Amino acid sequence: MNPLTKGKAERGVPFGEAPWLPQLRRFFASPWCLAAQTALAALAVVFHMETAGMVALGVLAMAQMVLCEDILLPFAPILLACVIMIKSSENPAFSSTDDALIKQFGSLAWLAVLPAGAITAHIKLYRRPMVWGRAAWAILAVSIATTIGGLGAISAKEYFAAGTLYHVGLLGFGTLLLYIWLSGAIKEDTDGRLERYIPNLMLVLGLLAAFMVFHRYLSHLPRLIQKPELLAFQWRNNASTFLMLALPFPFFKAFKQPLFLLTGLTMYLALLLSGSRGGMLFGTIELIMCILFVLLADKKRRPVYIAIVVLATGAAVVCVPLLLPFFRPVITRFLASVFNGGEEVRLQLYKRAVQDFLGHPVLGVGLGWMGNRDLHPSKEFALCWYHCAPLQIIGSMGLAGAAAYLYQYIVRVKIFLRRGVSKFRLTLFLAWAGLEMMSLVNPGVFAPVPYLLMLTILVVVAEKAEA
Repeated sequence: MNPLTKGKAERGVPFGEAPWLPQLRRFFASPWCLAAQTALAALAVVFHMETAGMVALGVLAMAQMVLCEDILLPFAPILLACVIMIKSSENPAFSSTDDALIKQFGSLAWLAVLPAGAITAHIKLYRRPMVWGRAAWAILAVSIATTIGGLGAISAKEYFAAGTLYHVGLLGFGTLLLYIWLSGAIKEDTDGRLERYIPNLMLVLGLLAAFMVFHRYLSHLPRLIQKPELLAFQWRNNASTFLMLALPFPFFKAFKQPLFLLTGLTMYLALLLSGSRGGMLFGTIELIMCILFVLLADKKRRPVYIAIVVLATGAAVVCVPLLLPFFRPVITRFLASVFNGGEEVRLQLYKRAVQDFLGHPVLGVGLGWMGNRDLHPSKEFALCWYHCAPLQIIGSMGLAGAAAYLYQYIVRVKIFLRRGVSKFRLTLFLAWAGLEMMSLVNPGVFAPVPYLLMLTILVVVAEKAEA
């Protein structure tokens, strides 16, 4: 018997039999509610009121946490808030370049009791069991490797620094706790509920990220008319990561409504305009994977898909002379980073990761190791990332981390692709692949919120999805 489910309590009926509650829950689960919350986030971007938008979405998340048994519903406003949060270059959760956010909001840390109270209320009201799911042992292995990484190399001051504890705690046992909680809270998908809701949720996240990129260009339109060029903005890599996580889902929805292919191509255009070199390169690879996915998985509508892709490609070719001035500088930067790597900080960090691994091959130097600040002068609370997930693993956790993460990768592949390949689980697999590709050149999966949080949700959903 699963020790986590032993003595399971029967779920009560909170709020009595209030007649308004079922209707409210149906609204929260509907595409209309997702659209309304996305519109709220978009308005916050337009009027430069991201902080107010995050507060409003946070209140909505807490309300849904208390009122709804479906644990996925509160994550919609939470993740939408994360999308607009990336615009703050002072946000430490995204490798900040400034410490002002900590200084400004540190005195308000006590407000964390509000979401903690909402989560506690949800657990008490709905009494779902904790479940040790298929991925639990692999996450446990990664949790141990993350926690012991760097022992013998990293100083006590570095290991117990606030930023280190945040990342080690949430990347390790925090993720394990989240996983076994979600594994019990998310029910088996016997009626297609997950297959309807998750694509809609990921779609609006991608559309919001695309909107933010397009809004950036529209707000600089007079300048761009005079001098066409890609705009530089600090959050381009985070926008690209959200877009790559979301990109496969409009292609999945195209199985029922082929015009959703245009939505996927719109997200890809936003990826290109983001100016992220990783987004451009790996986004193109992911786009090709998504197109092949729909062409191979649905023979019946294949001519329609081909027609839409051909028309869109033709339009893109016609626009090449107009778009080339935008992309010439970033192409030049990309080629320079390949052929003149001595000046590229990322490549120097890659070399340093190998050196750190060779110096401490068993447990690495730890996530909180600050010996790389000569190359990457990170600020308070942010870590010295190697900006490449495989190198981050061996550099920070050594062979122990490599073995744990390899085990986890194998388990995830088995979960996403078990018992043949359903269209929905293959879509989840492609989203994971997009995140892992972006993690080759950015912190990616080593950012606990939102990327590892989103990945954990997708893994649990893949486990609960029908074959």
